[in-house]
Amino acid sequence: MYKSISLFSICLVLFYTAVNAAGISIDQLSRINSFAIIDSEGEQYIAATDRGLFHSDDHGHTWVSYPGLELPATLVTTTPQGTVYAFVVTKGLLQLNLKTNQWQQVSNEFGSQFLRQLSTTSWTPSRLVGLNQYGKFIVSDNYGSDWNRIEGPYKASNDEEKRGRELYREKCLACHGKDGNGENYSVESLTNKDYIMAAALDASAHAWHRTDEALEKLILEGSTRTARMAAWKNAGISESDAHDLVSYIKSLWTQRELECQGPRHMQCMQ
Repeated sequence: MYKSISLFSICLVLFYTAVNAAGISIDQLSRINSFAIIDSEGEQYIAATDRGLFHSDDHGHTWVSYPGLELPATLVTTTPQGTVYAFVVTKGLLQLNLKTNQWQQVSNEFGSQFLRQLSTTSWTPSRLVGLNQYGKFIVSDNYGSDWNRIEGPYKASNDEEKRGRELYREKCLACHGKDGNGENYSVESLTNKDYIMAAALDASAHAWHRTDEALEKLILEGSTRTARMAAWKNAGISESDAHDLVSYIKSLWTQRELECQGPRHMQCMQ
């Protein structure tokens, strides 16, 4: 999967009716993004493909899809303890119940991120380290239920950031995601070319291409591109509130984004 991936190009197919109990051959599988072998009552292969998760019980000759998961799958992996994880876009991180052969959701608070790789160790199985499509590490210390930047959980450094974070949680989190990681993918966002997702506000997207003044103006006056980004000045957000929100948003960036903010971003991208 590429860094600046467009999930529309993954050729999302929701019906894929050709995949039934009889299965399909390996030549009929769409692009395989990840692969794992598990030993559960016989050797089983699992493939994460552009059209979902598939399994094979005959050493890869015949493949059957997992029902309800006919969506882009970016990862499947096994841990040293034998736990099987997968990442399916719109579904999030899943874990396979080896007794029932059913997938169970672990977490779906990744925003616009998706996992490309996932790893852990035998001595700290509760700690999972993931690599997202932007080449950034994210970490969970509770078997994948909650995720943070590898730098650790966010900690406000001043009163402006604290006020901004509280405002963000109240007004912005529902659309822009936990700690600014963006809107979760949905079937509509993958299939409707006119759908505009709520952007990530952390370092992964382009919020840092705007100046403080431009960000504050966008908060107060809204966006002309989509009615979803309303003019918050009409909902009680003051100029001081907008300033605090921008302070919090900037606390989610790295030093590179802070130094390259605004018009300087073009030089930093060369």
